[in-house]
Amino acid sequence: MRETLNLEYVHAGDVRGYLERHKGHVLGVVAFGAHAPEPSEALPFAPLWVNVPVLGGYDASFEVWTSGNAVTSCSAGDINAFTDGAVLFGSMRMEQSSGMTLEAVSRRMYLEIFAYLVRAGCPSLLRVWNYLPQINEPENGLERYRCFNVGRHEAYLQGGRDISEENMPAASVLGCGPGPMVIYFLASNKPGMAVDNPRQLTAYRYPERYGPRSPLFVRAMLASFGEERCLMVSGTASIVGHETMHKGDAEQQALETMRNIRTLLQQAYPSGGEGAARGRMQLKVYIRHPADLERVREHIEHVFGPGQQTVFLLSDVCRTDLLLEIEAVHFSAAGVEAGR
Repeated sequence: MRETLNLEYVHAGDVRGYLERHKGHVLGVVAFGAHAPEPSEALPFAPLWVNVPVLGGYDASFEVWTSGNAVTSCSAGDINAFTDGAVLFGSMRMEQSSGMTLEAVSRRMYLEIFAYLVRAGCPSLLRVWNYLPQINEPENGLERYRCFNVGRHEAYLQGGRDISEENMPAASVLGCGPGPMVIYFLASNKPGMAVDNPRQLTAYRYPERYGPRSPLFVRAMLASFGEERCLMVSGTASIVGHETMHKGDAEQQALETMRNIRTLLQQAYPSGGEGAARGRMQLKVYIRHPADLERVREHIEHVFGPGQQTVFLLSDVCRTDLLLEIEAVHFSAAGVEAGR
């Protein structure tokens, strides 16, 4: 059994060929763009569409997760999922119907995910991506992002998952265009190792000024897949302690964000420094204002090198004073020592 996990960001013109070459090994496909992929494209694998425009002159970008092992469907209920027996990629979409609160939607979705993962034999949630329409808009006197956090917190308690590092995945929550709330996730039959950032307060210990319930995630998750380690970095922003830094300055926010990501790499691989030279990294960059794209791109290429695979997306971020957020996936050889 060849335990490997791989991620690629693929342009629209290349995705059909990429999926054909990996037929039988595709865990999940996520399409980003302002419009859903046309059925006429006849893709061999139906993608999950997230209504988030792609920046940089592209109409769409495809996030493709594959395994070195044969993959089979394990969908159930509202969850569309595929597994190789050790790792599982799942997704679900849910409309917020009239009279239903976002808090109720997020609670229902997470409860279904928790119950499903136990039945599927992959109870360890490693990484979760959440996309909310109108993330910064108010709902019943509370910002919708904070409503989401309340519902997620209630699902943890009702689902029997303690609010502790052992039960937290790496995660991100971003805004998306009109439509359903979208969640996709990676889970495993064995737990990963949480990686913290000493420059930042643990997210689930945030003070109440950020909402009645704290966001529930760890800063990064390190997992082993055969001969490779995969560090999944949560949505990371220009935050030190719990305070937003460099308000109104996208360039400085980008640099602060990358300092946080480099710190996580150092924490994950203490004997190997950042581990960047011995690994490969993919970045997904969410930018609030398109005018900031080029300068942010320049800083990212300067810090991480132009060879890193990066996709830029137009999205609102969880705090209104944050102009961007960056998430990363870093692969390295298992021989690189990991630590807390």
